[in-house]
Amino acid sequence: MLPAPFRLFFVAVPLLVAAGALAMAAFPRRMTSWQARGPEGTTRIEPSETRILLMRIMGVVVAGLALLMVVANFAFIP
Repeated sequence: MLPAPFRLFFVAVPLLVAAGALAMAAFPRRMTSWQARGPEGTTRIEPSETRILLMRIMGVVVAGLALLMVVANFAFIP
């Protein structure tokens, strides 16, 4: 039986990873678009549609793996 701080660490970290991955899957444009300033003025750079789709898919996959780690943690470390 691990002490409570260790158990909290092994639950909190995967939950934070899952929250970040779900945010990436839900709002990919907001997390990847940025502005560049040059001599002609300000330019807004947007990712392609394929990259947006892959970010959504990978966000869901990473969140699923992180939540699986939380469930497995409770199964192996009671």
